[in-house]
Amino acid sequence: MPTTFHIPINERAVLLEHGVPTRALGPGKHRFWGGGKDVVRFKLDELQFAAAPEVRALLPQAWFGETVIGHRQRGVLSRDGRPVRWLRPGVHRFWTVDPSVALRVLDLDEPVPELTDELRALIPATEIVDVTVLQHQRALKYVQGRFIEALGAGRHVFWSHPDARVALAVFDTRLQIVTIQGQELMTRDKVTLRLTLTAEYAPAEPSVTAHGVTDVKDALYLAIQLAARDYVAGVTLDELLEGRDALTRFLEGQVVPRGRELGIAVGRIGVKDVVLPGEMKVLLNRVIEAEKEAAANVIRRREEAAAMRSMANTAKVIAETPLLLELKRLEALENAAAQVDELRLVVGTDGLARAFGDVLGPRTKA
Repeated sequence: MPTTFHIPINERAVLLEHGVPTRALGPGKHRFWGGGKDVVRFKLDELQFAAAPEVRALLPQAWFGETVIGHRQRGVLSRDGRPVRWLRPGVHRFWTVDPSVALRVLDLDEPVPELTDELRALIPATEIVDVTVLQHQRALKYVQGRFIEALGAGRHVFWSHPDARVALAVFDTRLQIVTIQGQELMTRDKVTLRLTLTAEYAPAEPSVTAHGVTDVKDALYLAIQLAARDYVAGVTLDELLEGRDALTRFLEGQVVPRGRELGIAVGRIGVKDVVLPGEMKVLLNRVIEAEKEAAANVIRRREEAAAMRSMANTAKVIAETPLLLELKRLEALENAAAQVDELRLVVGTDGLARAFGDVLGPRTKA
């Protein structure tokens, strides 16, 4: 009885007779007489294949290609211009029956070529470093743990393999704020207070920061804290409260150089809050109250003295001109009359004559 095999157009096969490969079979219907016949089938859609040497020896050279990918190489199999397979080091065999199948070998010692989304999806995450550095960031490149260079804004893509493992560390260079909250400090005159400080900083040299300190924020915090303790311990409470600008200048003089050593640019440093103990606050309020009361007394005495001088001058003028006294009396009566509905004034003839005789002059007889 004959044995029939149907090979689809997307397959190839090798005939086995009693387990021994004898011939390659292309698409179509194949009929063989005798028993012990079988076939090894290969699907062309899978692109790559593996077969025993005896089987490969029977395949026509036009059906497949063979390549060796070196240790520092990678390969990309494409079909119809679209990447389909990622090839690592080793021997690879792939079907070339479809003329649109192409192999591209990439050299890891060369820059990474332009990556399409399809190709990027094929490459294992361990074999490539693809990082986009934003405008406010900087990146540090390391190869096998050694610092190579600092990178600016943009997309950076590098091969990463066992001989040259690449790592990128990204730093934010925007302005940042550190707050030194509620420090218990003692002044030279033994007054305990709580001081809250703030400082602005931004990374200036990320490589210096990354290689010189574990946590730059903690290092800056400690530098400001120690500088504040040194200053407060050398001044009295009154000097501290009256000279907050002096404290700021002292802190800047101590902390800014330290910041440069850490690779950061320290901006403004300021005093946010000064909190005194309850009893010291009451005492300070009493002192301020006494000072204000004394100042008010000085002002009152100054005004009283001015008023007395004015009164003395007025009395002197009235003494020199008695008629002014009578005019002041009439003015007082006029003011009083404006406050009441009716005012009756009885003045004797002699009094009126004495009051106005000098003004009216001697009376003329008719």
